[in-house]
Amino acid sequence: MERIDVKEFIITCEACGNVKKFMVKTEEDSERLFKQFSCENKCGRNLYSFITVGTLIRN
Repeated sequence: MERIDVKEFIITCEACGNVKKFMVKTEEDSERLFKQFSCENKCGRNLYSFITVGTLIRN
């Protein structure tokens, strides 16, 4: 069985180019951060993109 060891969550505002990086431990942390995130330039939420970075652990 494989699992993903989540390490970093990156949110980008496609409107203004603002990029924020967060250290995370779980997918739930990533989801919570995305729901709470607001661009400092007050851009619309529909313009955010994100990526979760981690390591695939093979057992």
